[in-house]
Amino acid sequence: MFAAVADAYRRTQKPKDIFWNKYVARPAAAVLLVPLEKSRVTPNQVTFASLLVFAAGVAVLVAVPAHLGLLLGVLVIELSYVLDCVDGQLARLRGTSSPIGAHLDFLMDELKAFLLVAAAGVRLWWERNQNFWMLEGLVGLVLVASAISLTTFVRRPEYVGSGPRPTSAGDYGEGFVQAPVRRGPLGLVEALGKFLMHYPSYLVYIAVLDRLDLFLHVYVAINGLHAARSFLAITRKLGRRAS
Repeated sequence: MFAAVADAYRRTQKPKDIFWNKYVARPAAAVLLVPLEKSRVTPNQVTFASLLVFAAGVAVLVAVPAHLGLLLGVLVIELSYVLDCVDGQLARLRGTSSPIGAHLDFLMDELKAFLLVAAAGVRLWWERNQNFWMLEGLVGLVLVASAISLTTFVRRPEYVGSGPRPTSAGDYGEGFVQAPVRRGPLGLVEALGKFLMHYPSYLVYIAVLDRLDLFLHVYVAINGLHAARSFLAITRKLGRRAS
């Protein structure tokens, strides 16, 4: 069994992957790949299941009080992320990766981000009985939605023009392009921003420390900065007067 799991992980890993995926999420996902490989379950079905599990985690986050509720909710959310890794790995294992599957996966990630920000705001408002948290949750929803919409726009080949070549379908799907990797201090800042955007990598630590408020502050701020930067870049590029 262990050999089969190790083989499934080896055959479905990405050359470049973040630490959390490489050493936590994808090895756990490989355990599920072994029984799923010969089953009739499709990668898209796993994608939808991941969203349902995430919604259950969000429900626990809101409905179950105290520190235990936060721990249980985050545990279910992390399970959802493991399933989110399973769908792509299953598609690569079967050789059935497709642009529409990659787009569907990106869409589910968007919906999960909305749910998590809303749930964090509601939970903190419920626990602390302060309207500020509900307000931050609403503002956070607007900023996260704006950041995701702007990200989708700036990755379109119609916008990039002669920029970087399209990524593989396993990343953002056909029709998207990947931003160039920056070096130096700016590159370090962008790397930190990407890490903070990828909440599964550190949400467990937030839960253990019982600091959901810190997560909401940081996640909303990072998305706000990203949205502002992207909008400014779009305005500078497309808002110039024609010569």
